[in-house]
Amino acid sequence: MTEPRRLDVDVPGGSYPVWIGAGLLERARDLIPTDAERVAVIAEEHLEGERIEGLRRALGSTSVFRVTGEVSKSPPMAERAWRWLATEGLHRGDLVIGFGGGVTTDLAGFAAATYNRGVDWVAIPTTTLAMVDASIGGKTGIDLPEGKNLVGAFHHPRAVIADVSTLTTLPDDVFTTGLAEAIKHGFIADPGLLDDLASGHDRLMSRHSDTLIEVIARAAAVKVAVVGEDPTEQGVRAHLNYGHTLAHAIEAIEGYEGRTHGRAVAIGMMFAAHLADQLGMGDRVLQHRTALEAFGLPIAGARHDFDAIAGTWQRDKKYERGMRFVLLEDIGKPAVVRDVPDAALRKAYEAVA
Repeated sequence: MTEPRRLDVDVPGGSYPVWIGAGLLERARDLIPTDAERVAVIAEEHLEGERIEGLRRALGSTSVFRVTGEVSKSPPMAERAWRWLATEGLHRGDLVIGFGGGVTTDLAGFAAATYNRGVDWVAIPTTTLAMVDASIGGKTGIDLPEGKNLVGAFHHPRAVIADVSTLTTLPDDVFTTGLAEAIKHGFIADPGLLDDLASGHDRLMSRHSDTLIEVIARAAAVKVAVVGEDPTEQGVRAHLNYGHTLAHAIEAIEGYEGRTHGRAVAIGMMFAAHLADQLGMGDRVLQHRTALEAFGLPIAGARHDFDAIAGTWQRDKKYERGMRFVLLEDIGKPAVVRDVPDAALRKAYEAVA
């Protein structure tokens, strides 16, 4: 069994560990740097009861609030979480734990950031997507009907504990949708990760523990490095939005009840590859198609009218006196491109529509 990996996220005011390994839930109390009197867990509704009970045993007496699906990242659910924390009598020196996928850790982190003007929290991600991306970096938030993650706060966790054992019971489509973010990290920063994903395909799909730890740690390391360099997205952290401009528009139009985030990001990356080709930055469409299709991720099928998509992405956080698009000058060399001609956008969108 591979020993747990530890990555440290360096942010203003200190750093926090990201633990990646197998069997870490049983050691949760030892891995969480806290002396909190009360621990409140915001957990994914679909987590097996044995997972919840295992965490309870590891932490001692805890209260649990259940959430489900992307629709949970909403103002009404945030209010329900705040009121539950108040009912539980949580104080500023206590601890919130987000236990589940990216939706759950986003909501738990936002509740912790805003309740009592900020309480400590820990992320315990249980999906591929959350382990390699969503739980790391302190971006917390909720969605509005007008756009994804439009309300939020930077509030870094005290620790991230990624127990790959929780991935063994994920359905294949949920497991692979999270690999879209790992593929993204390969394209923007670590070409060797793309090779690892390709060579480790069968072992990943069979949830081989050592392979999961190796690949997830390598993918998470990209996020850790970028966050350490740019904690509040003033510069290079924008590169992590590769594929997300179109993805967020698709999710918003579908009311966060359509495509999963990872599948929308896959289409978004294909759009970015076609757009880079349109702008003369190089043709890397086949490389994208190969990496995504290997895991059954979509390379087209955006479906919605382009004008509706464009109207939606202009409300996204990536709008700054005009739309910004993260494109690749080369594999591992992203760039933020502005003032993209409408004709090029439409042509690239036709390729994934």
